[in-house]
Amino acid sequence: MKKRRLTKEAARKRALCHAFAKLLLRYPVKHVKFSGNKCSLVFLGNKISDKVTRKREPHVAEWSRRRKEIFIDKKITPGDRRKSFKALCVHEILEKFLTEKFGLRANIEAHEIATQKEKEYLKSISGNWRSHSLIVYWDWHRMGEH
Repeated sequence: MKKRRLTKEAARKRALCHAFAKLLLRYPVKHVKFSGNKCSLVFLGNKISDKVTRKREPHVAEWSRRRKEIFIDKKITPGDRRKSFKALCVHEILEKFLTEKFGLRANIEAHEIATQKEKEYLKSISGNWRSHSLIVYWDWHRMGEH
């Protein structure tokens, strides 16, 4: 199997994207608010808000490409998991914003940045990242059922 070599242009684009992602990681998420079924926050001076819908999801959480709406799996919402629910909302809103506003790839750059900001937000509300990641892991894998 041959390895594809990056052209100079592709390598330059990849380096620019990587540098931009590192720059985005420096900016904090501010003013996270939940009211009713909406979540809003400020990132890079942009106020971002989306409707949050809890429903049975094949994934832990995802965002709508057509509407200002994010979907969180119903199993994430019990009272003892409130912090995880909020962190997932922050993650999905940021991932959607970065993909739509800056054209970052959702599964690569946008996801990595959103995950880091999710971790920072969870820490700011005294949440436990390890516990949160286990909740997400088990919801994703459905106790071994893929």
